[in-house]
Amino acid sequence: MLHLSLLEGVGPVTIQSLITRASLHTDWDAYLMWSAADWAAQFALTSALAHKIATGLTQHALEKELELIARSGASWTTIMSDDYPALLAQIHAPPAVLYWRGALPSSAQSIAVVGSRAASGYGQRVVEQLIAPLAQAGWTIVSGGALGIDTMAHKVALDAGGTTLVVLGSGLLRSYPSQNRALFDRVVHEGGAVVSCFAMQTAPLAGNFPARNRIIAGMSKGCIVIQAAQRSGANITARFALEQGREVCTVPGAFDDPLSDGCHDLIRDGATLVTQVSHIYEAFGQQYAVSDATLNQTVSTAGDVHIAPEALLDDHAKVVRACTQPRALDE
Repeated sequence: MLHLSLLEGVGPVTIQSLITRASLHTDWDAYLMWSAADWAAQFALTSALAHKIATGLTQHALEKELELIARSGASWTTIMSDDYPALLAQIHAPPAVLYWRGALPSSAQSIAVVGSRAASGYGQRVVEQLIAPLAQAGWTIVSGGALGIDTMAHKVALDAGGTTLVVLGSGLLRSYPSQNRALFDRVVHEGGAVVSCFAMQTAPLAGNFPARNRIIAGMSKGCIVIQAAQRSGANITARFALEQGREVCTVPGAFDDPLSDGCHDLIRDGATLVTQVSHIYEAFGQQYAVSDATLNQTVSTAGDVHIAPEALLDDHAKVVRACTQPRALDE
């Protein structure tokens, strides 16, 4: 299956069809000796696809890939294996092969967080107020490792002591964006994983990212969209989540903000409008229990200063809390 996945033009649908139609007791090594005509006749393939498979299986792509995997310390699995993520296996045509660095979460309590690369301070505040409590409560935060909301979500989850999962639109040896490689290493070192469905040295080509977004949705029980334009990767991820029967939660924004147009479209289409953590739990039919950690979380002020409320006098704490939203000076 790994060798087949390395062949250009041979996708998960084709691989799944081949595996399903082949006998469980087949001598798989025998396939290496088949001609294109054999493949076409046995599996009802087009002559072009049969030629790709017959030719590709005689080349040394598999050995090279296994060497790269071993040298980088990565792990890999197939859709036929027990360690394949259960949520991802449920979607239509899941990737035949999955690669990762780190540790895949054992719990299915995971949620995708997606949004704009050009996220504003509003987006940062939303991430801090919604994602930190989820991470503290044991939710695995799944996102795409991009700049903007993705990066904020990964960092906030880690800072809250939680686990996060990065899904790449490239191979593990070509992680993108390069500015986030230190973040990806931190994700791995702190119990999460960096995941890819692409061969180890695959470049971050534009055509890879819709497939990446589909996996983000597939590895999650639901999806939270924070600041998304109408035409955006975040909106694509949310649409995939809807197609897969997963919950979609959306944070509204200012009516004249282009970064909120996609969010508002999703809300009109039936996504759950979210303005507080309890709304997310309600979307999953769960009860939200406020933890001591949530009650004592730090209040973020302008810049990078974080002040614990209990360290302030009552009046001072009120001022700091007021600064988390834009206010007129008199207010």
